[in-house]
Amino acid sequence: MPYASPAPARERSPLLLRGELQHRLDTLARAHRVPGAQLVLDTGPEAVVLHTGVADTGTGAPFTEDTAVPVGSLTKPYTAALVMLLADDGDLDLDEPAAEHLPELRQLPEVTIRQLLSHTGGLPTGPDSDAAARTTATRYLSAVCTAPDALFPPGTDFSYSNAGYVAAGRLVETVTGMPWHEAVRALLLEPFGTGPVFVDTAAPGRPVAAGHALNAATGLPRAVRQNLAPLEAPAGALLAS
Repeated sequence: MPYASPAPARERSPLLLRGELQHRLDTLARAHRVPGAQLVLDTGPEAVVLHTGVADTGTGAPFTEDTAVPVGSLTKPYTAALVMLLADDGDLDLDEPAAEHLPELRQLPEVTIRQLLSHTGGLPTGPDSDAAARTTATRYLSAVCTAPDALFPPGTDFSYSNAGYVAAGRLVETVTGMPWHEAVRALLLEPFGTGPVFVDTAAPGRPVAAGHALNAATGLPRAVRQNLAPLEAPAGALLAS
């Protein structure tokens, strides 16, 4: 969400910039009922790091610059980037059926890799995180990606699908021979110097922000459980500081 600024960041004193940004962060968090948030502005010579609110609405633990944040479905662009890298290297073709690499999709033989990435393959959303975490990715896909569960013929419509990105994550694993989280780290995070990011449980000793939802009756945030099981990695288990 863009906001007008009276002067470029580099033209203002660090103290003035910090105070103005802190005020805006606090104001936006209150306005949008966000319990806690972080903001980092890298101006080149220096980085301004700010935070506001609480990391856990249940305990009231403060949100700090050390708090790691589950980024959920923002892992999907990472998975898509991995698939595109493999396509660019000639390891797969975006327009070939995904089932050629994934037997779990054999009931949907016309769904292409490109359609997995664009949510146009007709795959269902799939069960919630808690249900998915009780099984493996292969069993999850075999149970969810069946012909009777298809929402529409591939390529004819759009429907957001977590199952499609679990399939894309499994595709990465099948082609590279690496677990998804290792492929993300080795092929994307490390080459791009993205240091303060952790996948799976690789964030020892770091406080992690808890999930929350708004109570529709009171308008107040309430704590909710977030599942960070390995199965969720292709669809959403990655922590960013």
